[in-house]
Amino acid sequence: MNIKRITIIVPTDNLDGFERCLRAAGVPGMTIDNVKGFGEHVNYFSGDLLRTNVRIEVYLGEDRCKDVSETIRRFASETHTSAGILVIDSIDRLIDLNTGKDVLAANL
Repeated sequence: MNIKRITIIVPTDNLDGFERCLRAAGVPGMTIDNVKGFGEHVNYFSGDLLRTNVRIEVYLGEDRCKDVSETIRRFASETHTSAGILVIDSIDRLIDLNTGKDVLAANL
């Protein structure tokens, strides 16, 4: 079984809702970073036109990825999230730095 990374980039004010959504979906952990960028929605009140967002990353076994990504998409639709993207990547290898061993997809 393969490991997948789901990356969600949404406006900062949507973070709490997405965090609750992921916890309810049984996601075992997440990483959250503050990021800046521009795309469809530009911040005209900022000198550099960049908008502040959050990037949420989760790692899952391939068997759970479809259900969790659909839960995220449905949550975004139901809450009328005005901007954001969802990306799914394949991960070649994930290593637990505490043990030095490969993380198995079945454990995610």
